[in-house]
Amino acid sequence: MVSGFFLKKDGIDKEIVRLTVPTVLSNISVPLLAMCDTAVAGHMGSEKYLAGIAIGSMMMSTVFWLFSFLRAGTSGLTASAFGASDRGRMAYALMRSLALGIVMALAVAALQTPILSLFKPAVGATEATFSLAARYFSIAMWGAVPMMVLTAVSGWFVGMQSTKSAMTVNIAMSALNVAFTLLLVYGAGMGYDGIPLGTVASQWVILIPTLWLARRLSRRNGLAFSFDARIFFDPQEWRMMFGVNSNLFFRSACLIAVSMSIYTFSARLGDVAVSANAVINQLFLFFSYFMDGFAYTGEAVVGRWHGAGDFEMLRRYVRALLRWSAVVTVVFSLFYLVALPVLTSLLSDSEAVAASVEECRIWVVLIPMAGAAAFIFDGFYIGLTRTRPMLISTLFGVALFLTLLIFVARSPWMLWMAFTCYLALRSMILMILFPSNLKKT
Repeated sequence: MVSGFFLKKDGIDKEIVRLTVPTVLSNISVPLLAMCDTAVAGHMGSEKYLAGIAIGSMMMSTVFWLFSFLRAGTSGLTASAFGASDRGRMAYALMRSLALGIVMALAVAALQTPILSLFKPAVGATEATFSLAARYFSIAMWGAVPMMVLTAVSGWFVGMQSTKSAMTVNIAMSALNVAFTLLLVYGAGMGYDGIPLGTVASQWVILIPTLWLARRLSRRNGLAFSFDARIFFDPQEWRMMFGVNSNLFFRSACLIAVSMSIYTFSARLGDVAVSANAVINQLFLFFSYFMDGFAYTGEAVVGRWHGAGDFEMLRRYVRALLRWSAVVTVVFSLFYLVALPVLTSLLSDSEAVAASVEECRIWVVLIPMAGAAAFIFDGFYIGLTRTRPMLISTLFGVALFLTLLIFVARSPWMLWMAFTCYLALRSMILMILFPSNLKKT
C-alpha cells in the first residue's frame, strides 16, 4: 500500500527516494554526533559539563550558521547550471565557493578572541559554565578551514545531483568524530577537552578524501578546473552569487538571534534549564536534519528543472516532495509523543532535566508540524535561486518569537511555545509567497 501510494509509474517518487535516502542518512549522522557529545558531557558527573557543551556548541553553530549560505547558495547555483548543462558554471561555482570559504574561515579563526568577548555578555551564563564553553569554542575553532571547505563541497555535491557523495563524506566524518571523541575522552584521559578535539581531528582527516570525491565527480561530468581569471574577477558571476547569498546571510543572522535568545533565556533560569533545553534542541535538530534531506532534494531537483526551463516537471516534483514531507512529519510527532522519556534518558541521567523536558512535551510534539513546511519550502526557494522570501519569512517569524519571549515567556514551557509559533509563521509565509515567486521565474 505505501509503496503503491508513493512510488508511482512516472518515476518522480523513485527519483526523490534515490536522492533523499543518502541525504537523510547523511544528515542523521549530524544530530547523532551532537547527541554523542551531549551524552558524553551529560555523564561526566556534573551538569556544568553538559551546560558548557550546550553553550560552546551553540557559539560554534552561531558562527558557522552565519556562513551557512555557502552551502545553500552553492547548491542552488550549481543545480541551475547542471540543469542548463553549463559545465563552466558548474566548475566555477565550486571554485568560487572554495575561495570564499577559505577566506572566511581564516578571518573567523583570527577573530576568535573578540568573538568570545561578544558572546560572553550575550549568553548570560555563570563564570564556570562560560569558561567551559570558551574552552570548547577555542579548541573547535582549529577546524574552521576544513569545516568551510566541507560546507562548500557539500552544497556542490547536492547541486550536482550526487547526494551519495555528500552522504559518504558526512557519515565518514561523523563516524571518525565519534571514534576520536571516545578515544580522546576515555582512552587518552583528556576528559572534557577531548570532545571538541575529536571534532577537529575528524574534520581534518576527512578533508582529502572529500576533495578526491569532488575531483572524481568533476571528471565524470566532463568538468575542467583551471585557474581562469573569470573565476575570481567576473563581476557578473559574483553579483549573481552575492545576490543569492546576501539574503541567506541575513537570514542566518536572524536564525542566530533565535538561537542566542533561547540559550540566553535558558541561562537565566539556571543550568538545569540550559541542560533541558539542550535536550529538546537536540530532538528538534534530529527532525530538522531529517527534513533537510527532503529540502536538499528540493534544491537539487527544483534547481535542475528550473535551469532546464521545464516548469511542468518542476511542479510535479514539488507536489511529490510535499506529500513525502507530510508523512514524515506525522511520523516524527507520533514518535516524540510516545518515546520522549526514553530519548531524554539517553541524553541525560539527571532527574531534574528529565522533569523539565517532560513539562514541554506538547511543544516537542508540535514543533515538527509547525516547522515542516519551512524546511521543505526553503529547499524550493534555494533551487529557484530566489532567496528573498526566505529572509522575509524569517524576519516576521523572529519578530513574533522575540515579542512572545520578551512579553509572555517566563518558563521553558513558554519558551518552546514561542519557538513553535515562530516556525509556524515562517511556514505560512513561505507557502503563501511560493506560487507568485514560481510564476516570476
